[in-house]
Amino acid sequence: MKRTTAVVIAGVLLLSGCSTDSGGSDALSLGDTKSAAQLWRNTISGKISPDITAAISDVTDASETCDGDSKGLMRLWRSTALTELTADAAGKVDLIQQSISGAFVSKGWDSTSEQLSDTSTLVKLENPTSLATIEITSTAAEDGAGATIYVNIAGPCVETDGPGSDELKQLGE
Repeated sequence: MKRTTAVVIAGVLLLSGCSTDSGGSDALSLGDTKSAAQLWRNTISGKISPDITAAISDVTDASETCDGDSKGLMRLWRSTALTELTADAAGKVDLIQQSISGAFVSKGWDSTSEQLSDTSTLVKLENPTSLATIEITSTAAEDGAGATIYVNIAGPCVETDGPGSDELKQLGE
């Protein structure tokens, strides 16, 4: 019974964006940030009903060098997915984006919105206890077809052994 309770609590903390502090001096690894980024990308993509999904593309999972690090030792994990909506749902792309971001805001995430163009809006979600920053870009289609929701999740910059290291190889790079 105690083990089940611990598993449930750990799951709730993970899904709520909270991280636990082990109290030790262990540094955060790229693997830790990979898990968080992939989880949020999959969670958000899963909130878009298959009934209104025409296609999913641009699914990526990779580490990249953080800005200003010429040696590539400081890296972050990025997970992305582009969901193209069916023509019937294209007119609801902004509502879908607002619904997804609203679910995060209701759980304590901070949200900022930026109009990128006449047809695109970026919503950025941040939570100081999360290992990821979430960006959701909705793009309406001018002709009613091809509206998209792009999910871009980035973990924090962490120190690694750099490109070609065993750590990156173990993470599938």
